[in-house]
Amino acid sequence: MPGTKAGHDRRHGNSARGGMRRIAAASLIGTTIEWYDFFLYATMAALVFNHVFFPALDDSAGTLASFATFGAGFIARPVGGLLMGHFGDRVGRKSAMVTSLLLMGGATFAIGLVPSYDRIGIAAPVMLVVLRFLQGFALGGEWGGAVTLSMEHAPPGRRGWWASWVQYGALGGIVLSSGTVLVLSETLTDRQFVTWGWRVPFLASGLLLAVGLFVRLRIEESPVFTELNSSGDRTRLPAVEALRHHGWTMVRIAGMHLVVTAFATTLMTFYIAYGVRSAGFSRTEMLQVVFLATLLTALVAPFLGNLSDRFGRRRMYIIGCTGAMAGVYPSFLLVDTGRVLPGIAGILCLVVPLSVTYQVQGAYFPELFPAQARVTGAGLGAQLATVAVGGPAPSISQALLNRGDGRPWLVAAYLCAVAFVSLLSAVLTPDRRPRTAEDPKARWDTARARHRAPAPVPALLSADVTPSTSLPEGGRRRR
Repeated sequence: MPGTKAGHDRRHGNSARGGMRRIAAASLIGTTIEWYDFFLYATMAALVFNHVFFPALDDSAGTLASFATFGAGFIARPVGGLLMGHFGDRVGRKSAMVTSLLLMGGATFAIGLVPSYDRIGIAAPVMLVVLRFLQGFALGGEWGGAVTLSMEHAPPGRRGWWASWVQYGALGGIVLSSGTVLVLSETLTDRQFVTWGWRVPFLASGLLLAVGLFVRLRIEESPVFTELNSSGDRTRLPAVEALRHHGWTMVRIAGMHLVVTAFATTLMTFYIAYGVRSAGFSRTEMLQVVFLATLLTALVAPFLGNLSDRFGRRRMYIIGCTGAMAGVYPSFLLVDTGRVLPGIAGILCLVVPLSVTYQVQGAYFPELFPAQARVTGAGLGAQLATVAVGGPAPSISQALLNRGDGRPWLVAAYLCAVAFVSLLSAVLTPDRRPRTAEDPKARWDTARARHRAPAPVPALLSADVTPSTSLPEGGRRRR
């Protein structure tokens, strides 16, 4: 009966949407916790670690040393992207996500227990660097698996929307970490904060870890990976598959990700230190500025992924890179006022275009790879950028500030140059978002679609879709 069929379709649609909500919530919660752990370290490196772990150095040198320990996590991220990407493409997306969350939560909790330099000497910063390396390894392995799982569960025309919720976890992590530090900063004296207060949010991550594991263990594996597993078409060495057939794509992804990693790490480390030591903000005021600006951005960020479903991934990414270049100099001018409201506007000049690019990545990058090497290709490609720019960015910014006699214009020029490289990379990267399940670009998700790009259909070609020139299976053109 027609009515019965319509009712069945409605129930099936509601069930599918409910399943996607659970998957998006699990990815969001887990990713928020991981970014909370990661950005918490960044905030403490800017405010506390120079006093706790490098007391023998002066203020500027101690800050540079703290930023150097922060950079250790970025060296580890490609290693995590490679090994955990292999794990995600061979064993499963869900297993990779759970393992990375365990590593991140355990390392963060342990940081809260590291004794100070005054108690155990040089062993203290050494332990800090080792634990920071584990944090970076975990985060490098987390991202590719999380976005791939959400993207592969989502219907083709809604991938940008659902995958953007994974990306939303980064904003959630900034809000949670900066909010926690802000509360401690307002309730504790400076001595209490430096002596023991900074340890509290690290130790509290143990509770967050338990919540994240509970949620992630209840979600289902990706249907695309399930098909790969049942068909026996998993590739033996996903990294070799990705590098051999998609190496240029990984290079372009790395170039596109430069703007995200450079702006995010500079914002959460250098900007906080600059606001307190050069612009005249108190520690509490600067934390308020970052917290409120990020919270305002978080209100609109999820819809940016939805816009990429409608207008295209590449087009939105180009808009974000252009906005980042345009916003750098006004950002410093507003922060230099030393007042809260202009400071919030200044941080928004960076966070809003940063969110445009980052929210789009969740679907954009995995769609560029076939299912057999998707976690490795997307994850490793993005993490390569963190080594080149993300880790060194705070130290480079501090060195440029020192060279500019305390004025930030060399730093602004550096950030603009990074954003320009990402803009060029986006221009050169195709948009392979499928609009429907029948779209030829959706063949990237099938078990047999390995390293050949889907054949184009003329009616689907647009300004932001690069046609494929793949040859038939035999390697020769049929006449």
